[in-house]
Amino acid sequence: MSWNEHAARARIRALIDDAPTVEVRRFADEYFPQYQRRRQKLVEDGGRTTQPLFDLPKGTAVTVDTVQVYIKITNYDEYRLSEGRETEASHERALRFLHLYYSACDRVTERSPAQRIDFHGSRMHAVVLDRSGTGVTRETLDEAFDFIRDFRAVADEANKALANSNLTARFRIGVDIGRCVAINNGTALEQEPLFLGSAANHAAKLADGDQPGIYLSDRVRAMLSLTPMGELVFSDQINEDYFQEVSRSRLTTDEGLPRSILTEWQDEVRKSEAMDFTDPRFSFHHKEPPLSDIKFEDLSPSNSIRMALLSTYADISGYTAYIDSCIAAGEIADAVKALFVIRAELQNVFEHDFGGRKVRFIGDCIHGVLAEGTKLDTDMRATVESGAKCAGGLHSSFSLCQQELKCVDQLGLNIGMEVGHTPVTRIGIRGIRSVRIASSVATTLSEQMQSDCEERNQSKFGPTAMRHLPAKLRDLFGDDGVASDISFSEVATALSDFSAEPAAPAYLRSHTPARTEPPRAHCTHR
Repeated sequence: MSWNEHAARARIRALIDDAPTVEVRRFADEYFPQYQRRRQKLVEDGGRTTQPLFDLPKGTAVTVDTVQVYIKITNYDEYRLSEGRETEASHERALRFLHLYYSACDRVTERSPAQRIDFHGSRMHAVVLDRSGTGVTRETLDEAFDFIRDFRAVADEANKALANSNLTARFRIGVDIGRCVAINNGTALEQEPLFLGSAANHAAKLADGDQPGIYLSDRVRAMLSLTPMGELVFSDQINEDYFQEVSRSRLTTDEGLPRSILTEWQDEVRKSEAMDFTDPRFSFHHKEPPLSDIKFEDLSPSNSIRMALLSTYADISGYTAYIDSCIAAGEIADAVKALFVIRAELQNVFEHDFGGRKVRFIGDCIHGVLAEGTKLDTDMRATVESGAKCAGGLHSSFSLCQQELKCVDQLGLNIGMEVGHTPVTRIGIRGIRSVRIASSVATTLSEQMQSDCEERNQSKFGPTAMRHLPAKLRDLFGDDGVASDISFSEVATALSDFSAEPAAPAYLRSHTPARTEPPRAHCTHR
């Protein structure tokens, strides 16, 4: 037990007091011209360049019209499971599978107007930015279609040429258009470029299904003069012949791009500069808790963690509607400041208070992993107990954030948790573009548990975690694993842990809070 109200409130006030004023800029006429000048100078000086909006300063938010593209691999579990079970061999195969498609996506985006935002398990998120400043144009939508066509072509050919057709993927692709707010909350190998707004959220939902195909929002269908399908209809997709027609409509389309990319990729494999997908290269080891000292920059396919752990998703419910209303009202700065403060505090709770490790922020959601145990094994009961305490601490800190910020009362926090053996590593293109990943049935179910929360401020354990739940917590979480509006003190009391100022665990006595360059926020004065 290590969450403390006094310490948490002090952290939150420090985050608020230290924050810079958020500057909101328009992409087309304010940010992009400056970006082009800066990029040209870097090229002339031989420096490293990045895509637009990739490494925004903490105090900058950019409004931009976008085409949002989410690509989900619908047959991922065919590689992640072996006869219905997860094994070390099946996890190795699944990571090789994702490694191939992450690499394909990045190789295509590096040669197209699209840019990758995030990889998350079997989902890939990319955007195309409209530079007109007048809303998404048909040309920008065509660029997104070109990216989708080229990605599928490169992915298919890479599987045939580099993996002996043993890593075949099926894709479900969701596409929406709209204005979003771009921010960044990361550094170095932990970049966190984010696009906030309903278009990104809607595209993700359109991609969330088991049936492959290309699914367009009604806003996209209207631009193409197609019949509207209604809000979030998942049963219809555009005709493949039609897609091939519209995606080849522009004279500027480079028909030879997929072949050029594959030729370059094959050459890198021959030189051992890229993975040989026919030769397993993943090597796993157990990580002694706490997981807070995991250094993702040290992880690679040949140095990967695989262990029993608890996966947690904590999602700020209502934030998409909140940011959309702030975009409409011109109050974006307040919404961005609030998100920075809340996410930084949730990370502090997870990493400093409970020895967990943030894997990534996914929009307004944090994904983290934690474990209790020894250098040889995970103590599942202690891990689930720690997860319950962490959930209580996250809810309590979220409530303090609402008190201190005084502008986010309409938001809630929903948390999903599940345990299971999970690989943790980095895959994809080497260097700064490599991807942090923790992916297993446990991570999928913990995300599903969070999504299943039907009311604001709920926490839910998955079925395996429930089998290890201490008896003292059964009244709090019930038979269905759901607890509503819990606080840290409620969890501690249920566990008969009444110490007012608990001694910190041994690992905490040698660690400092995970401030991670804390952002500032001033929704209103306290």
